[in-house]
Amino acid sequence: MIDGKRVIAWSPYGRRRTYSILIKYLERDVARGLVDEVWAFMNTDPTGQEGDIAFAHELDEQFPWFHLKHRPDGVNLGRLPKQRYTGLAYRYMTDPEAIYLRLDDDVVYLHEDAIENLVRARIEMPAPIAVFPIIINNAICSHFLQMCGKVPMEWGEVKAYCMDPTGWANGPFAVKLHEMLLDHIEAGTVEDLYLYQDFPLAPGTQFSVSCFASRGADYAALDRPGVLVPDEEESWHTVHHPLATGRPNIIRGNAVVSHWSFFPQHPFLNGTDLLDRYRELADKVA
Repeated sequence: MIDGKRVIAWSPYGRRRTYSILIKYLERDVARGLVDEVWAFMNTDPTGQEGDIAFAHELDEQFPWFHLKHRPDGVNLGRLPKQRYTGLAYRYMTDPEAIYLRLDDDVVYLHEDAIENLVRARIEMPAPIAVFPIIINNAICSHFLQMCGKVPMEWGEVKAYCMDPTGWANGPFAVKLHEMLLDHIEAGTVEDLYLYQDFPLAPGTQFSVSCFASRGADYAALDRPGVLVPDEEESWHTVHHPLATGRPNIIRGNAVVSHWSFFPQHPFLNGTDLLDRYRELADKVA
């Protein structure tokens, strides 16, 4: 718990390769009393992902605080890509006394103060729908990091747009970001990447939702508790609901996490040893 609120960390789950890194950080923060439960919302294909599914079940058997969540019964969204089903997870998130921390299953680093600082900001700030950390490899975060002199302009300028060609799709740029963060981690200087302030995101600003903290009270207050309309979670959290309520989202300046990859970056990142470096670091924290 943090400030009397239960903290539930959850992921749309599908990839053992990267989640096996993230779970080490979550295990650390459960042991520190910062996280009460960890959920894997199963978002896998029925065939071709047997190893990924088996790993999630192994974690469920190993840890009493780890739980599997499945798509709710009776909900049929038609023949959609599996990424569209993640919005159904919020039907489980209606505890008004809980803070929910969403983490992509390819978040591969959580600074030791990230969860506490992010959740406390979510508790203290009544206005935002979502409070985001500084996400390394997120286009809008890269934009603000450049504005604050943390990321060189020489790597390619990033505009404040979630699918900016440099910040979202440029593989060599992503490689440089991860190398920069890993060097800071290994030197013990991650705090040098903190922003000097929190940055508001105007209602309607689409933002890649790789990691954010939100309140169960907000989902419980919906006309149908936990049911997002529209059901696509990124649009609901960053475009539609902020516009409907006039509530800006916030990037918290003192919480750092790392998101591995957007699909255009895969060929570049997979040709490096960067994920191995992240894994070696994670093995040291649990």
